[in-house]
Amino acid sequence: MSLTEFEIIKQYFTRQPRYASVVESVGNDCATVSLEPNKQLTMSMDTLVAGRHFPFDATPEQIATRALCTSLSDLAAMGATPLWFTLGLTLPNADEDWLRSFSHGLFYVADQFNIDLIGGDTTQGPLTITVQVHGEVEMGQGLKRSAAAVGDAIFVTGTLGDGAAALDLLVNKSSQREYDNINHSVLKYLTDRFYCPMPQIEAGQLIAPFASSAIDISDGLLADASHIAESSNVQLAIDIDCLPIAPVLIQSPNLFSQECLSSWALSGGDDYQLLFTVGQEKLKELKRLIDENLVQACCIGQVVEGSGVSLFLDGVPYNTDSSANDYKGYQHFAS
Repeated sequence: MSLTEFEIIKQYFTRQPRYASVVESVGNDCATVSLEPNKQLTMSMDTLVAGRHFPFDATPEQIATRALCTSLSDLAAMGATPLWFTLGLTLPNADEDWLRSFSHGLFYVADQFNIDLIGGDTTQGPLTITVQVHGEVEMGQGLKRSAAAVGDAIFVTGTLGDGAAALDLLVNKSSQREYDNINHSVLKYLTDRFYCPMPQIEAGQLIAPFASSAIDISDGLLADASHIAESSNVQLAIDIDCLPIAPVLIQSPNLFSQECLSSWALSGGDDYQLLFTVGQEKLKELKRLIDENLVQACCIGQVVEGSGVSLFLDGVPYNTDSSANDYKGYQHFAS
């Protein structure tokens, strides 16, 4: 016999909250939470649809880890501490094995980031997952997109192009490749990066006191850099030579050409790293964090006067007009 909505919630999504701030949680009409004095609430919501944001053949655990990790990335971009999340789950049917695996993946990530599930909704329909995350920042200290200034250095955490490389390898499975013969370490690296892209929560918190602006890279470096440029009324000048690409990908020329890796680093999306700017007077603080391996980040350019995003290769302006569509980033309503 199929489980009812309330049986699904009780059996797979009800746990004792870890925070005293959770007054009422799953099982009530509304969640009730309290916020400490001098703190501000940060919130973000993302929806993932089967076949568009994850492959139809993804496992339930992979779907769950991807859904929560990508949502938490927005909190990282604000320098926030994760606290709670809600879940909207639309299922074709109430398959207990599927629910058990999904729940396991969901709480695996929730436990890593000490975040409580406090409510949500379940219904029947095409497989869709909506996650709303909630966090806190010190009053007035949340990072934003609108304060980059001319002269600031531009940094990015981690490596770029992993998400697009994973999509090409795991989802498209290009016909010219022997998928079954791919090096195991490369396959595992890209599988992990796609289905469990670790949100840069700690990095966001560490840079929050001195970064002038920040955004997470979900739609592609160029697309997301343009959001900072527009919000701050500046131009972001990015040096293509400085883009950080994972060594495991560079060392796999039989799988990925340098041209593909550079293009994916610029516009592939799904990396969930942080793009941020730092004033010259604050660079010493950031360098200390990098030298002590507390933050993995590298400088990829500088904020200059103007608008939009400009690219340089070997110190020479790089014109993308001939392939403008390649640099627009992910478009949710593109055909």
